[in-house]
Amino acid sequence: MKQPIVVHTEEDYQRAQERVQELSASPESPARDAELAALADAMLAFEMRLDEAEE
Repeated sequence: MKQPIVVHTEEDYQRAQERVQELSASPESPARDAELAALADAMLAFEMRLDEAEE
């Protein structure tokens, strides 16, 4: 079973950005697209938590 992608820290966010770049350079596949979508969701959730904390 695969682990969910979760971004808790700025360091996690940076690693997620690096992984997006790696995946973007790889050939298209359903697994790649699924991982990109999961990364996007995790990164967005992190950004939303930061925005809420600033308010």
